[in-house]
Amino acid sequence: MPDTATDVRRRIRELLAEVFGGWGFVSTVDASASLREAGVPSTALVALLVAMEDAFGFEWDDDVRPEVLRSIDSLAGHIETLRA
Repeated sequence: MPDTATDVRRRIRELLAEVFGGWGFVSTVDASASLREAGVPSTALVALLVAMEDAFGFEWDDDVRPEVLRSIDSLAGHIETLRA
């Protein structure tokens, strides 16, 4: 499991590249940008969430707030909250 906030963000980018089909697009997405507005389709987002469960060893709650799913930063923040 990644140790630092930077590692968590990097791992999320790696997972996004795996489910979205490569680094070309993923490397251009700012960590604070809306993934939906950046062009990530809902199917890729769902695949990312499943991959995150495996990579970080947790399960998403059914009542997770939508803003948690907004960006790489918000996803990483959620992981950090789970670790606290």
